[in-house]
Amino acid sequence: MRAIRHLRDKARAQAARKELDRELTFFRKNRCRMRYAALADQAMGIGSGIIEAANKVLVAQRMKRSGMSWRIASGQAVLSFRVLQKSGSFDRTWSDLMAARDVAANDNHPLPDRALAA
Repeated sequence: MRAIRHLRDKARAQAARKELDRELTFFRKNRCRMRYAALADQAMGIGSGIIEAANKVLVAQRMKRSGMSWRIASGQAVLSFRVLQKSGSFDRTWSDLMAARDVAANDNHPLPDRALAA
């Protein structure tokens, strides 16, 4: 942004200054979306098409079927499950979740003790 400001300030033509000012405004407004160095440090794919391909496979094919509509919470639940399934880490994640619970996975609604005695 510093370079764009420099070019804008040095530009002689009013049209060039106006165009550079428009670009500078874009970068200012979208600064929070441009975390490329932080994402690269986390080994995330940047500009390689990986994210777009993942979006098409994981999201669009599942969430945009004919007649479907989703609330944020339910859509996120479906996508979280799909990501775990497609990444091959569902079994490990499920095991970790169940190990953290004191109740078996199929024992979500245990019967009261008196019902067992009957």
